[in-house]
Amino acid sequence: MRRTSILDGLDRAILTELNIDARRSHREIAHRLKVSPTTISNRVGRLEHDGVIKGYIPVLDDELVGWDLSATIGIRISKGKLREVEERLAKDPRAYAIYDVTGDFDALLIGRFRDRRDLDRFVKHALQDPQVERTNTQVVLNRVKEDRRVPVSTRPDERPPGNA
Repeated sequence: MRRTSILDGLDRAILTELNIDARRSHREIAHRLKVSPTTISNRVGRLEHDGVIKGYIPVLDDELVGWDLSATIGIRISKGKLREVEERLAKDPRAYAIYDVTGDFDALLIGRFRDRRDLDRFVKHALQDPQVERTNTQVVLNRVKEDRRVPVSTRPDERPPGNA
């Protein structure tokens, strides 16, 4: 079981600033939050060490780099084989996210694909796995919202960055 949040107000403020622009310098964040750059460096270092910050990546436009199709795939998996199948599927770079879920399926895979043929090949390959009983694929028609940032507020009345 995960422990409860160990973040204080300054940690949350730093994470909010990094959520807006992770390329901001510690000096700029310190200026914005009215604390010393050393404090920011120490806090960010601790957040990285503790695993709160797992890394820094550019947020790319899927379609502009050739991933024109997104889909969700519900997967029914033979009893006792859930983790094995999920780990095999997770090795494929087209698998954006894989979740254990409740309901009619055991796992939900969210994937990015080059086109319909790429999706078709992926699903047919998944169905060749003897532990995959069946799948249900839904193609994403329009992306209404997709935000990879994790909100850092703790109060329901606080708005995450970008929603001001």
